[in-house]
Amino acid sequence: MRKTRSIHVIRKFVFDEWGKTESVVWNLAKNLSEKGIDAKIAATNALSSKSFSVVDGVPINRFNYFYPYLNLKPDSIQALDRKGGNPYSYPLYKYLLNTRQVDILHCHTMERIANAVRLVAKKKKIPYVISFHGGMFEAPKSELNEMMKPLQGSFNYGKIIDAILKNNHYLTDVDGIVCAGYNEYMVTKVKFPDKVVEYIPNGVDVERYKIAGKNDFREKYQIHPDSELILCVGRIDHHKNQIKLIELLDVLKQRRENVHVLLIGPISSESYKRKLDKRIIELQLEKDVTFIHELKATDQELIKAYDAADFFILPSTHEPFGSITLEAWASRLPVIVHKVGGLRHLIKDNETGLFFSDNSLDDLVDKFYKMRDSVGARVRIIQNSYLEVSQKYSWSAVTDQLVEFYQKVITHYNTK
Repeated sequence: MRKTRSIHVIRKFVFDEWGKTESVVWNLAKNLSEKGIDAKIAATNALSSKSFSVVDGVPINRFNYFYPYLNLKPDSIQALDRKGGNPYSYPLYKYLLNTRQVDILHCHTMERIANAVRLVAKKKKIPYVISFHGGMFEAPKSELNEMMKPLQGSFNYGKIIDAILKNNHYLTDVDGIVCAGYNEYMVTKVKFPDKVVEYIPNGVDVERYKIAGKNDFREKYQIHPDSELILCVGRIDHHKNQIKLIELLDVLKQRRENVHVLLIGPISSESYKRKLDKRIIELQLEKDVTFIHELKATDQELIKAYDAADFFILPSTHEPFGSITLEAWASRLPVIVHKVGGLRHLIKDNETGLFFSDNSLDDLVDKFYKMRDSVGARVRIIQNSYLEVSQKYSWSAVTDQLVEFYQKVITHYNTK
């Protein structure tokens, strides 16, 4: 039987600054190759100087791009590159069109690049699918407004090109849709009843989070060995809501608790980082908060951070799936999360984690003490969550679902 051949298209693919979508694409491509599905990655060269590389056997091609706006400043372009950019890339389109041996195109981004994928699939007479990695239908207005800030003062001449190329057809013509978030999956099934739609969650490499030998993380970052360490991993961004952890820390310190907060993740909103810094100084918590921005997703220091922590808290106001929670589970950390988005489906309250609701500081404080002081319940939650992540969310199990989805889409396409 001939190998199925796929190309995964993503807006940017940079190991140094990658987000969760890049991590998902990377792990899927690696695991697909191991299961007999030829997988390549194609992206713009946003934030990258490498046009071509092969990593762990997976070819990665990157292409020039541009944003169709007049008066865009260099810092605005960089902000769009990091988050929310909607570029054109004719070289990427030509690469997809000229690649002969491909059976299915899998797009992990929306708008203009997704429409380029649509046009290529139509010309090549092959199916294409799109992954919703979150925020398609329920992204907070504040987050959308923040992503639009770099475009202020510019003129969008791309509207003319968009109209000619029928950019709004990339979802109308798609052959299949993958949803990483369960809430998004339920909405998508209703909105696109004639499409092949599947809920396929993100995964995690559980084995990677096992630490052998001494962990010197606390010593390296000058975190007291006896302090209770609260960890949060994610972009420094408004919707990640790290300020709620600063407020929690303030309450705990007033009660003379020996607690430290560790925030790991790249800065995607400079204004939010300034807001966090200002609040920390106002509350005189400078010695009780550690920021680490430069760790790569593949950095062993990140694994050590999980191992060094005592609790993992995710206070996001918007979280379509919450894949970072899987990493905490794999690290055998007790998890407290804000009851929003896909986290409602991912977490079983009092079984694999605890919820706090309505962005309530009082509720978060209560749940922290409940998790810390109920030793039996905490051990049970850790055991349940580790079993859950090991059985349901390994990359091998997730990729098996994707292989079945591809076959379903190809069969459906060939019978149209």
